[in-house]
Amino acid sequence: MTQTKLVNTAHVKAREVLNTCLTSSGFRASALTKGYPQIWSRDNGIMALGISALGDSKLIEGIRGSLITMRVYQSKRGLIQLNVMPDSGEVSTENAGAVDSNLWYLISHALYFLDKQDTNFLLESWDSINRALQWIEFQDMNEDGLIEIPEAGNWMDLFGVRYNTLYDNVLYYLALRAYEYMARNIEKTKHHAFATKPTAIAERINALFWVDRCWHGGHFSEHLEKLKSMRLEWFMLYHNMGAISSRPFYLPWVGFREYGDFFDSFGNMLSILTGITNEHRTESIERYMHQVHISNPYPTKAIYPTIRPGDPMWREYYRSRNLNMPDHYHNGGIWPMLGGFEIAMLVHCKRFKEAQAKLVLLAEANERGIYNPWEFNEWLHGATGEPMGYPMQGWSASSFLFAEYCVATKRVPFFEDILR
Repeated sequence: MTQTKLVNTAHVKAREVLNTCLTSSGFRASALTKGYPQIWSRDNGIMALGISALGDSKLIEGIRGSLITMRVYQSKRGLIQLNVMPDSGEVSTENAGAVDSNLWYLISHALYFLDKQDTNFLLESWDSINRALQWIEFQDMNEDGLIEIPEAGNWMDLFGVRYNTLYDNVLYYLALRAYEYMARNIEKTKHHAFATKPTAIAERINALFWVDRCWHGGHFSEHLEKLKSMRLEWFMLYHNMGAISSRPFYLPWVGFREYGDFFDSFGNMLSILTGITNEHRTESIERYMHQVHISNPYPTKAIYPTIRPGDPMWREYYRSRNLNMPDHYHNGGIWPMLGGFEIAMLVHCKRFKEAQAKLVLLAEANERGIYNPWEFNEWLHGATGEPMGYPMQGWSASSFLFAEYCVATKRVPFFEDILR
């Protein structure tokens, strides 16, 4: 099969997966009962990116259905549920509280409005959106300007990320920018006053998560003073970071006198797509991803390097269902969903030939199956590339379509639309 035919076939098969995931209440996370038959706020937010780029009116209305479902089951305090079973309305409590459900809920509303310009629906949802945003701000429990999460409280729901996490705080920045975009279009309605402005969130991310003890001692001293002015806790943390000196990427999480020391693909790619990084840091992240073969054999591994038994960051619960052993699942497994974001990142950085080549690899990854071809599997083994997750994943299909659109148009929709 030629590369062009492979990509075209992937496009057709991806649309089939999304149509199979679609219900009257929104999109199931996966098309099969054995898998993720619930409507997940996070998955629907990511799926909305590809669906929006596709421009299919039937699927776009599915985004609306998902948003209505999430609004109906929103808690009194403003929490957007992690997932809801569309048939029974059952809300799962298996996982730790997921802060990113609320973040993707805001982002999804902006995506839907960008597509439909439906002011009436936005007004209908505005109170829910404001309560969801207020709930997010309450997750900044020490009022340092960044949100804190419980362990495993985001998309890495069986992994030891915790406290101030890169991924969630970059999404926090994006969600506030999405809110600003929506608010500009309903000016006469009461808007939520941000506890922390997006620019301040970006400033804190750059100060806290990027460790660069450069050769000029005065520069690092200035950085320490800046951290101290923001929060003394962060200044004290940096006294425990002497051993790592610097890293060519943003740290995945920062806690109380401790930090994660590995490359988090999703958080770093989002930091580039949202414009939080500068040119130097963007080049550093891209170079590192290339050097460690983050997309080999397929795009994209969740983290690098893997965490192994005996490592300080190892958790014994990683053995649960054999999921997070090295090169598995969040522990260095390959996620086609992430592959779509890597390709979008390459397009954003105008590396079009590399993006095209990775799109072909992503099509090949989605073609692979445990039982049948074109499974759009949840995740693949990080070393062998063999599929090991549940098949027919909506976000694997949608991320391919998102990446395909980015390559074809040489632009990244939504990000370029609301962040300009």
